[in-house]
Amino acid sequence: MNPSSNSKDSRTQHRESSNPLASRLLNFSQAKIPWLSMLISVIAQNVVWWVYPLIYSNRLVSGQIQHNPLLLTYSIILSLAIFLTFNRNFAQWFNYIVILVPLLFLYFLYKHFTGQQVMLLTLLPLALLLINIPGLNLKNILGLILYSGIAALVMPVVIFYQQNTFLTQPFLLSLFPLFFSYLFFMSSLFVPEGRNKRLTSLVFGIILLINVLALDWNLWMFLGVLIIVFTWLVLINLNLKQRYQMTFFTVLQTLTIMIIFLQQL
Repeated sequence: MNPSSNSKDSRTQHRESSNPLASRLLNFSQAKIPWLSMLISVIAQNVVWWVYPLIYSNRLVSGQIQHNPLLLTYSIILSLAIFLTFNRNFAQWFNYIVILVPLLFLYFLYKHFTGQQVMLLTLLPLALLLINIPGLNLKNILGLILYSGIAALVMPVVIFYQQNTFLTQPFLLSLFPLFFSYLFFMSSLFVPEGRNKRLTSLVFGIILLINVLALDWNLWMFLGVLIIVFTWLVLINLNLKQRYQMTFFTVLQTLTIMIIFLQQL
C-alpha cells in the first residue's frame, strides 16, 4: 500500500471535516436525484391544483380556458420545491436554496398579476421556509395544518381568479375536501412515527372519509373509499422509504381528490 496515497486521503478527509460546507456540497453532489419520482410527484401536484379550478371556471362562465404560462411555470417550480424539500426530510441546507427559487420567480409575476395575488402566491414558499427552520419546531401537526391550509388555498384560488377575475363563496367552500386530503395524505411527512402517526392519520382519514361518503353513492365514490382505507393501512403497517413517500402519497391524493372534485361539478 502506498503511504503517500494514505496521507493524501487523510489530508482530504481532514479538510472535509474542518469545512462542513465543503462536506455538505460533496454529499449533495454524490446524492442521486430521484428523477422519475420527482416527475410523477410534480405532475400529480399540478393536476390537483389546476384541473378543478379550470373545469369549474369553464362551466361557470361557459367560456374557453385561458392560458397562463407564467402561473403554470410558477406552479411547476413550486411543486418541485415542495418535492425536493419534503424528499430531503426538512431542515437541510439545500432546502433553503430550493425555496428561494419560487420566491425569486415572483418578480416576473408581479408585472402581470395584482399585488394581492402575488402576496397570496408568496404564502406557500414562506410556509415551506418556516417549516424548515428547526427552531420553530413545525415538523408536527401544527406544521401539517399550516401547510395543508395554504397548499389547498393558494394555487386553486389564484388560478380561479385568473380565469374569472372574481371569486365565489361556493368555490371557496368546495376546497375543503382538498384541505382534508392534504391533512390525511401528508400526515406521515409531519408526524412520521409511532402512536401519534397512527392516531393523526386515523382522525384526518375519518374526516376525509366522511367527506367522500357524502357524495353520490356510485362506483367512483367506493373507489375513493378504497383508496383512503388502503392508504391508512399502509400508514399504520409499512414504513416506506423516504424517497418514495412524497410520490406515493401525492399520487393517491390526486386520485382521491379528482374523484371528489369531478363529482361536485
